[in-house]
This record gives sequence, C-alpha cells and structure tokens, in this order.
Amino acid sequence: MREITCANQDGLSITFGDRPSPFLLENCDGVYTVQNTVSTSENTLLDGDTYLGSRMQRRNIVLTLRDNVGADHRLNRQALYDLFKKGSRGTLTYTEDGISRTIGYYVESVVVSGTERARQATVSLLCPDPLFYAERDMVVRMANYTAQFEFQHEFLDGGEELGVRNEDRLQTIENSGAADGIGMTITITASGPVTNPSITHVEKAETIQIGTMDYPFEMILGDIVRITTGTGNKHVYRMRDGIQTEINEYLSEESVFIQLSSGINTIGYAADSGADNMEIEIVYRYQYVGV
Repeated sequence: MREITCANQDGLSITFGDRPSPFLLENCDGVYTVQNTVSTSENTLLDGDTYLGSRMQRRNIVLTLRDNVGADHRLNRQALYDLFKKGSRGTLTYTEDGISRTIGYYVESVVVSGTERARQATVSLLCPDPLFYAERDMVVRMANYTAQFEFQHEFLDGGEELGVRNEDRLQTIENSGAADGIGMTITITASGPVTNPSITHVEKAETIQIGTMDYPFEMILGDIVRITTGTGNKHVYRMRDGIQTEINEYLSEESVFIQLSSGINTIGYAADSGADNMEIEIVYRYQYVGV
C-alpha cells in the first residue's frame, strides 16, 4: 500500500492513498521518473560527440485524485485549494512498505472536473530540486566523549572516569543506494587551542582547510566552526561568544566543499596544531533519485 502526504507552510496536510480518506489516489505520475539532460559537444574531425556531463531535470509530479461518492464536493474542493496554495512551498512525503521519502514542491495547477457522484481532481506540482530525501538526518560524531556515568550510580573512593574520549581520526560513512553529491553540515567544537583545522574526504583526496601558514586561523576554547557543503549552501561560520561570523576568507585555495558520494566515504580530520582539541559532528541526509 502506498500513501502520499502533502503539507503546506501553514501546517495543513492531507494524506492520499489507495483508500478514500477523503480522496482516493488514482495515479501519481512523475514520482518514479528520472529525466536527465545530457550535454555533448561536436568534434570537427571525429565521429560522434564528446560527453560533457548531465544533470537531472526538474520533477513534475501530477496527482490524480477522486473524492468519495456522496461526499461534500464543495468542501473537498475547498480543502484542495487551501492545501495547494499559490506561491508557497509544500512538502510531499511518499510512503510505501514502511519507507518514506520527501520532496519539496511548488503548485503549478489544481483542476477539479466532473459533475458525477464522484469527482476527479488533477494537481500538478513542480519540484525544482528533483531529488527525494530521507525523512531524518543522520548524525556521525568523531573525537567526542562517551559517557561512563549512569543513574543509579554508586560513587567509588579515589575518583573515577566519567567519560572516555574517542580518538579515531577517521570515520567511514556508507552511502548505498542514495545519490551522489550529498551535502553535509560539519561542526568543529574546540576544547582548547586549534590552528588551521581541516576535514578530508579520503577516497576523493579532497580537503577543506580553514587557515594557512600565511593566513592562519585560530580557535580558542569554546569556539565552534560550522561548515555547510550542500549545493547552493556552501559556507563556513565561526561562533564565538554567541556571535556568528562567516569566515570563508580563511579557506585555503585548494579547499573543496566535500560531499558524500555513492559507496564508501572515509572522512578524516586534522589541524596544524591542536587536533586533539577538536570534537567533530557530521550531519547529513540521504538523497535519492526516485522513491
């Protein structure tokens, strides 16, 4: 059984499925489709073309709905108009076999037709970002502390260790079945002085480094550096004493806003000094080319 839930920015949502509630989902074109634009260039002296690259086209999802026989058609029409508002961004969640994936959309059209006992509605949704996303973020922590303290607790004479620091400099993230180019939010928290911190994607030999020998970047106790690497959202911020400042100017010339690829991704961290004072958190959300 499949269900599609559409929600708008006002918090209004309706679930459409294989059972009327109050609408029956008769069809959902565009959910399973992947369309790519392939770019090539002609070769003057060679047969064929040279492949330059490809990109996914925007997604057009068209829902065909039918309301219940004997339903209040006027109220149902109004519910669709209230849900699918012009100009506001909505979220569509597709659920099948207990797995849910979401995608953002803008409303292109709502067409209600028919004068029979059951009436049909066609809703066209345009998705500028054609990828589907997992419902929840994934969180990976490196060089953090694992608590050793539990309630109820019996304190021992002579003191005891309340936490153990994880010293692993590498973390493997497996991206099976999801799309390439998944952006991350990488948070570096300083528990002491740090100079020129860096994060590396080992398989791709790509590094984002904040600070250089000629233009060093210093973190002090309590500083937080947040790196965002998503498409259209590539930034580096420092949080100090509650004030956030963008610090992209400290990036080395060779820096790359690293993203997750399909397969195995090994992420490491380092610094010119103070690497042992870095606590790393990586947050990402899986992306899919289809449901």
